[in-house]
Amino acid sequence: MRIMAVDHGESRTGIAVCDPSEFLASPDTVIEEKNTTRSIEKIAQRAAELGAEMIVIGLPLNMDGTEGERAQKCRYVASQLSEKTGLEVVLRDERATT
Repeated sequence: MRIMAVDHGESRTGIAVCDPSEFLASPDTVIEEKNTTRSIEKIAQRAAELGAEMIVIGLPLNMDGTEGERAQKCRYVASQLSEKTGLEVVLRDERATT
């Protein structure tokens, strides 16, 4: 399955994609966009171009497991991408990752 990973930020959003065997993920592009609506549009467009079958979005939880403003925004982006693309969108806890 081709999975697209999204690291959503305030001004830049990193996109990575795995090979169809799900063995190796590689960086794809960085979307430079501060407007959330336009960012979602660009992410959805890139998912279609890559033939993504699933989207994984990093969820920036606080170290104690609580959610701050960034995590809430990522949840919003995930819900909008799910509606826009019809793909399964999964949020992944990114605490203690680089």
